Amino acid sequence: MPTFITDDGANLHYEVEGNELGKPALIFIHGWCCNLQHWDHQVRYFQDSHRCLRMDRRGMGRSISPGSGHTPQRHAADVAALARHEGFKDAVVVAHAGGGPVGVYFCAQYPALARAYVMIDTAIMRGFDLDNPTTRAAQYYAEMGAKLLADDGDAYFRSLYGGYFGPQAAPELVESVVAAAARTPRAMRVEEMKLMAADTATLAAAMQQPTLVIAGPWLAENSPSAADPVKLAALFSRVEFARAIGAGHFLPLEAPEQTNAFMQSFLSRLP
Repeated sequence: MPTFITDDGANLHYEVEGNELGKPALIFIHGWCCNLQHWDHQVRYFQDSHRCLRMDRRGMGRSISPGSGHTPQRHAADVAALARHEGFKDAVVVAHAGGGPVGVYFCAQYPALARAYVMIDTAIMRGFDLDNPTTRAAQYYAEMGAKLLADDGDAYFRSLYGGYFGPQAAPELVESVVAAAARTPRAMRVEEMKLMAADTATLAAAMQQPTLVIAGPWLAENSPSAADPVKLAALFSRVEFARAIGAGHFLPLEAPEQTNAFMQSFLSRLP
């Protein structure tokens, strides 16, 4: 697995796979405390017809963080530097869950690199202050941060992470994913969780890329507004929607056939 050193010293593990002549290229951005293997099903499906780039974001998976830079802006800069290094441009960006803010910042700040955006089970936020939590969302994430740092924070993290899966998920899949996520250092879990406090709504409104929103039952139940087509249509200038069924929050892992089919349809209709 190759590595890439960023200008501030992060060491990123990444993979480039697929058809070098395939277009559009695909860039995959994983979620909170996840890793590039969460995209295994998608890369296997698309690699014959597309060139694929995926990475472990700084501080997660096998990538090393310099101890800073855990913001959507910095993660987007990491992805952009790596994309340029490997010759990716005009790509379709695919982001899941906690990688959603990174995807929005990447599309907004590096439009030449991002042709379209696929947003999987993630929320668009107006932004809030975790140090002064006055909204329900801010209070939720502030409380989560405190629990993650408490004496029983590791047990809380494992329980929380396992709860992201639907009841039909194979126990061995849940156990494997939770175990890998738990290897993320405790402080890093909190810093990465703070990404969800970023203002992505303003950037989403300015994005010109066609956008596909894939939402599942977990998001619809836990954050109804994030899965509301009417509200999202008011944010994005060019957006369409797909609704997965029979899965939890980890749609790329739990419902890969649905996820891939939604993406394939979207890609086939891009200008």
